[in-house]
Amino acid sequence: MGFWERVIGSTPTRKDTRDLLDELLASYREETRLARQIRTHAEKAPHQAGAHSLRAVAEAQERLIRVLADKIVALGGTPTDETGVVKVGKNHWTRVVCDLEDNQALERHYNEQAIYWDPEVPDAAALFSTLQREKVRLNMMLRDIALRADPHALD
Repeated sequence: MGFWERVIGSTPTRKDTRDLLDELLASYREETRLARQIRTHAEKAPHQAGAHSLRAVAEAQERLIRVLADKIVALGGTPTDETGVVKVGKNHWTRVVCDLEDNQALERHYNEQAIYWDPEVPDAAALFSTLQREKVRLNMMLRDIALRADPHALD
């Protein structure tokens, strides 16, 4: 029992692997949606360099999806391909910024999950930390693409 539990008088809650599986499935769905969104945005890119860079981000995104799928299967779950709505924008810059914002939200979420699962489920904490580090790398790539895009150009 930790210091604050003794002071407040509460008992620590045990973390359940079913909750972990639900969290991984939700992350898998959001990662799949974001990969599809980035691929769609790459198809609409006005120049080859932007399209190539977005495809590279999508491929890295798909590697994260495979990592999540492997962990889900290891926990006895089944990854589902149901995905949400792909965000659109009026130009290349707006679409890349949407991708960046969604990626940053996932980075923050993975950081929170790493903190939540540590130290009781160290494997889960390590997985979420790895995902968070990959999201930081993808954020840098998306930021670079956004910086090279023209925010005033229309499709």
